[in-house]
Parts: sequence; structure tokens; C-alpha cells
Amino acid sequence: MYITKHGRDFAFPDYKPEYPPSPPYEIKHLSLALKVFIEDKKIEGHAEISVVKKRGGVIELDAVDMEILDVRVNGSSTKYTYNGKKLAINTEAIEPGTSFKIDIMYSAYPKKGLYFVKPKGKGGYLQVWSQGEPEDNRYWIPIYDYPNMKFTCDLKIYAPKMLTVFANGELKEVREEGEWKVWHWVMDQPIASYLIAIAIGEFDVKETMYKDIKLTYAVPKGRGEDIDRSFSNTPDMLKFFEEFLMYKYPWKNYKQVCVSEFIVGGMENTTLTMLTELTLHDEKAHAEFESEPLVSHELAHQWFGDLITTKDWGNIWLNESFATYLEALYMGHLKGEDRFICELISFLDSYLREYSTRYSRPIMTRVYKYPEEVFDAHSYPKGALVLHTLRTIVGDDKFREILRKFLEKHAFSSVDTEDFRKVSEEVTGEDLEWFFDQYIYNAGHPELTVRYSYDAERKVLRVSITQTQKEDCWDVYKMPIEILIKTEKETKLEKFWLSEKEQTLYIPLDEPPEYICVDPKFKVFAVITEEEELEQLIKKLKCTSIYCRIRAIRNLSKKISDRAVEALKEKLLDESEYWMARSEAAKALGSIGTEKAKRVLIEALEKVANPRVRRGIAEALGNFRDHEVAEALAKILKNKEEGYYVRAAAAESLGKTKWEEAIKILKKVKDEPSHNNVITIGAIRGLAALGSDEAFEIILEYTKEDKPTLVRMEAVRSMSKFNEKASAREIIINACKDENMRIRSAAITAIRETLDPRYIPILDSLIGRELHSGLIRAARETIRSIQRFTEKGVEYRALREEIEKIREEHRRLLDQVSRLEMKLR
Repeated sequence: MYITKHGRDFAFPDYKPEYPPSPPYEIKHLSLALKVFIEDKKIEGHAEISVVKKRGGVIELDAVDMEILDVRVNGSSTKYTYNGKKLAINTEAIEPGTSFKIDIMYSAYPKKGLYFVKPKGKGGYLQVWSQGEPEDNRYWIPIYDYPNMKFTCDLKIYAPKMLTVFANGELKEVREEGEWKVWHWVMDQPIASYLIAIAIGEFDVKETMYKDIKLTYAVPKGRGEDIDRSFSNTPDMLKFFEEFLMYKYPWKNYKQVCVSEFIVGGMENTTLTMLTELTLHDEKAHAEFESEPLVSHELAHQWFGDLITTKDWGNIWLNESFATYLEALYMGHLKGEDRFICELISFLDSYLREYSTRYSRPIMTRVYKYPEEVFDAHSYPKGALVLHTLRTIVGDDKFREILRKFLEKHAFSSVDTEDFRKVSEEVTGEDLEWFFDQYIYNAGHPELTVRYSYDAERKVLRVSITQTQKEDCWDVYKMPIEILIKTEKETKLEKFWLSEKEQTLYIPLDEPPEYICVDPKFKVFAVITEEEELEQLIKKLKCTSIYCRIRAIRNLSKKISDRAVEALKEKLLDESEYWMARSEAAKALGSIGTEKAKRVLIEALEKVANPRVRRGIAEALGNFRDHEVAEALAKILKNKEEGYYVRAAAAESLGKTKWEEAIKILKKVKDEPSHNNVITIGAIRGLAALGSDEAFEIILEYTKEDKPTLVRMEAVRSMSKFNEKASAREIIINACKDENMRIRSAAITAIRETLDPRYIPILDSLIGRELHSGLIRAARETIRSIQRFTEKGVEYRALREEIEKIREEHRRLLDQVSRLEMKLR
């Protein structure tokens, strides 16, 4: 590998390369007996670990904040030391190559890894669930807690009799023992330690079959009616993945369990995927919300992540990029080609947000401090786009064969990027180091600036493509490229390879083009900018490629012109257009922000039925500041037939209008039931945008501990809008110490929005005591942002204000011209 572009702003000065450990032993099997004392948030355990010694005299296991009661080797007491993090066991008497057993008796009050969730308010149920990735199972199991070792396991979980227990593998026995019910789960195929999991609670359960695979769906008691809306496509997903990967589902069953207060969206524990209960939804929400992306992503991990597992965290893209790309492929299978392309667009947008606002780094990196740091938009969407590009280069059949052979060759083992490169080269018969160097081992991405002109005399189209990527990117990317050329009489597709910083293509063409579109089917990972005039963009809205259409819509958002507004109006109202493109058209009209654009959006509310498009319209109306817009938004909010998410967007936009009646309406709707309390959250955002003292007092109530977590998070974040108030700052400071890690995360976000240097000591204190390293990273980035802003903030604010003044003046002039034209007619 050839590494020259390390990126920017990812590594802090104290970071150093991280390499996977090489332990002097190999675990073959873990047998765990665990008593779970829910009220006390305590566990008592007996771990019996079957080990083969490779070398050395001491075996170290990861075990955090436990009370070690006894340690035995082959049944006899042995010497050990324990420092609160590592349990070191003396095995000097055992020869290398020998198999033996370690018994560890212990107790703990886990601070991470195993979570005890008590219900808020009426109707909730007790739950206990684990979240081991990346290295948190060491808080409740003394184990080697790193992904480069796999072993079988069986878990005997002692839980209160009224509760159900799920764990990895197959349920072998359920029996009563005194006050306990004992659930014995056996996983007889090897897995990494972070994939060991349990879920305990009161559940509604549904079971079905896919071929010989038993499928189990478990949701919090009382939510059984929601199971099918979230999980009914699971058999179809299994069928699709098996066919695409040409590899059978590798496990004996598949359980999906929804739990409360889950700290991530989903977790692919082997045979036991855990998901947030937030994915469950009622029939009304089903028109606006879907579970399939999350469900398919976690299922894809059963192959990529579980069957084969990253050897270390620097290679985590081998888990996450693959699952993300398979998720997109499934959504395309389920919803059609336009949806697949829109998934790729959303991946690109997500990565570019991280790249432009936070940092860049190579997809595969060894320079990090905490494993959680590499679970980011580089490992998920960017890596998925790189896989998509590889598929384009090698072809669909060879790409699928690469995946099949990768799985077959490395099944039940741990892998790194070089393993994947070697399989790719074996299948294709080509050297692919250049591909992995430019996309995986170096930071950044290609940016292509396209200019074109037509020579009528010579009947030649001249297309100039310049690679304009920034200095933190690979210097010159090599990639295939397609160019769609539309003339009045024909549409043609030309194919080329780019390999130069500047490349000019001469294409014979009998008549001038109406427009061109580079990479119309989104076949390669690149940011493409085509320098085009207004009329060319308007014509491109009729392109057969949704990628071209959406790029044209986004470019039209920068053209403050009545012609652009008319073209976007046509696209917004086009019932045959995919909803994502229509929503983009609404947002583009909001960005244009003229009187005519406003009129189009308000009138569209009377014609557009699709709730996802209506949500886009409601969001776009938040760019305007007058009573007519406010009244239109208020009408949406008052109509209970509108979708939850449409009303939530309307609530937020209503607050942005600053309308004097807005607070009355927001007060009326703020507690209306909705999917995941989105209307309440929208109302809080709207109140925060109003910024009044009365609005502040209302939001204050939602920062209290009895409120749902997502609502509390939004209320805490909203305190940033009132940072001049000492009481708001106090809420943020206290939230930094909250027991709920998501509330602490919201506090960090609020501080980042204020960029107030008074919070730096608070963040430093949080860093010193925080257990969740993702929050440590967020706090450190926030401190850096504050320091940079303090140095350059004044001139930056002045520049932003001046730009906005010029833009607003441009809008006013255009509105005057439009009104004058109407009078002249």
C-alpha cells in the first residue's frame, strides 16, 4: 500500500498507530452462568473458559470494574492479579499447546456493556440488554475482548420468572430453579466476543420460518401489532442476500429483538440482532417511515461482520461498508432502481457532510485512539460508494463472485483489507493495488469539474474534465466514466477512462447538445460539478436518469430566477416523479426564496398528496418570514389527518416564521401523540426558533428526567438558542453529567452550536470522567471548534452577514421585476 494522504483533523496530537494484539492463547469455548439482579443492576457470574496455550506464562483477560471472587485453572486455585481492567492469570505450570480450563467467579455493577432499563411512566416494562461493540462486553464478562479471536459459547442466564431471555444461538433448555428461571442458549459456531449478547424483558413474540431457518421477532410487550410493519420483509431480505451473495445464510436461526433506550440504531449480534424500539411504527407512520433500511443493514451483517469479521477496528469498513452497500442493493430490489440511486445520493451527502464539517481520513486507518471513532461516515457510506465503484470496474458477475469467494475463503475467521484485495485480484486476474491505494488507504475523494462546448462547424462536442479535489485527497484518480449526451434528435452514451488531472474529450455530434450528464447512473464515487446555464439545467430536469435530475434540481436552487421557479414547480407537481426528487424540488424552491417560489410552495400544498413530498414543502416554507406562510403551516399543524412527520416539519418551520400567533399554535400541538414524539420535537424546534422568553419556559419543562429521551435531547439541544440565559447554560452544564449518555451527547451538541468558550472547562471535565469514547471524541472536536472560532469568529460572522445581505437584496430586486412583469401583462 502507498499512503501519502492521511487526511485532516481526524487524529489529535496524542494519537498513535493501533495494531491488533497477539495473545499467547486461544479461547475455544466460553460457558457463562449469569444471575441478573434487575432491581440492584447487579450481576453474579461464573465464566468457564476453555483455552489452548500458545506461549508465555500469564494469560490476560479483559474485565472492567468487577469483584473477582475466585479464579481456578483446571479446578485448582491459582495465582492472579487484577487491576480493575485486566485479570492476569498465572499459567506457568501449563505447557504450550496444552488445552485447559479457567473458572472465574465474579460479580459486577456494569457501567457499560449491560444496560438496565426501567420504564418511564405508565405502560413500560423492565428490560436488560447488552451492547458489546466495540469493546464493552468486558464490563459484564471476563473475556478476551477484541475481534481477532473467535470461539463458541453457551450462556445460562438466570432471570426473574416473568421475563423472557434471548441470547445467541439455539435455546436448549428453560427450567425453574428456586426464584429464578434459567435460559440455556448455545452458540455452536465460533463468533467474536463483541457479538455475544443477551436481551431480557417482557416481549410480544412472533415466529415464522424461512426455509429451514426459524425467524423470531420480539418487541416490547404491547407492541405486537407493529411487528409486521417493521419485519415482514425479512424472508425476502434473506432470499435476496442469499441469491446476490451466492452464499446461504450461515446460522441456524435469526432473532430480531426491539429494546427500549437502545444506544444505537441496531446491533448485529450473531443470530440475535438488537434494534431500537424506535423503528416500530403504527399504520399512519407507515406512509412516511420505513424499517427496511435498518433491518436489511443488520441482517447483511450476519454475513459481513459475523461470518467474517474485521481483524481490528481500523478495518471496520469490512463490516460496515459491506452491510451499508447491501442495504442499498436491497432497497433497490424492494423499491426500484430510482430508490437505489437515491440511496447512493444520500450516502454521498452523508459522507460529504462529515468531510466538509469535521474531518477526512483514509477508510482503512491505524491512527486512532478509541474504536468508536472509526464508526463514522467514512466506514459506512463512503466505503459503500467505494464498493459500488469496484462493482462498476470489475462488472456485476465478478463483483458477486468476489463477495462469495471472500465469504467462503474466510468463513468463521477475522479478516483485513489485504485479504479482500487478494480475493478481488484472484477473481478478476488483475492487479488492483491502484484501486485500494486511491480509495481505501488514502483520504479524500475525486471532484470532477466539467465544462463543455459545441463546435458547429466541425460537428464536435468538446468536454473538458478537470480533477479539482483538495490537497488532502489523492492527486489524480483513475476511474471509468460515462457521459450521457442529449440532443434534440437522440440520446447517446459515451464511455471513457479518466487518468489525468485534466482530460479533454472530443465527441462527434451532428447537432448541439441540449445538455450532457456525466455519470448518469451513478456508477462511480465522485463529486461532479457541471458548469451549465439555466436553460440547460431546465432541460436536464427531463433526463431519464434520476441522478441527473436531482443534480439539476440542486443547481437550480442557486439560480434566483422565475424560469427556475417555473421549472421546479413542474417537477414538484409531477406525480410520475420519484418522491425524493420532488422533495428536492421543494427544498430548492425554499432556497431560491423569492415571492414566486413562496407562492408555488403554498399552492402545492393544495395539490400534493404524498406525505414525504408534503414534508419537504413544509421544511422549505421555513425559509420565509411572513404571515401567509405561517397561516399555511398552521393549517397543516391543525389538521390531524396530516402525517406525523409533515406536522413536525410544519411546527419547526412555523417557529422560523416568527409569526406572533405561532406560539399559541405550538402550545396546542406540543403534546400530541406521534411516532417517536416527532410532533413534540418539531414544536420544541419551532419554539426555539421563536426565541422568546415564553418559548424558553415551555422548552424548559421538556428537559426534565421524566420526559422521553428523544424529547429531552431536543430540549437540551435547544438551550443553545438561549445561551445568553444563565438558566439555559445551567441546563446544558447539568446535562453534561446526566446518567443517560444520549443526554450528554445532546449537551455536547448544544455547546458546539453556541461555540461559547465558557464551556471548555465543562467539556474538559466531561472528557476526564466519560466512559463512552464516542462522546470523548465529540467533546474534543467541540473544544477545537470553539478555539478556532474564537480566533477567527468575528471576521467570519461579518462575512456571513454581508453575503446574506447581498442575497436578500438580490431576492428583493427579482421580486420587484416579477411584480412589474405581472402588471405589464
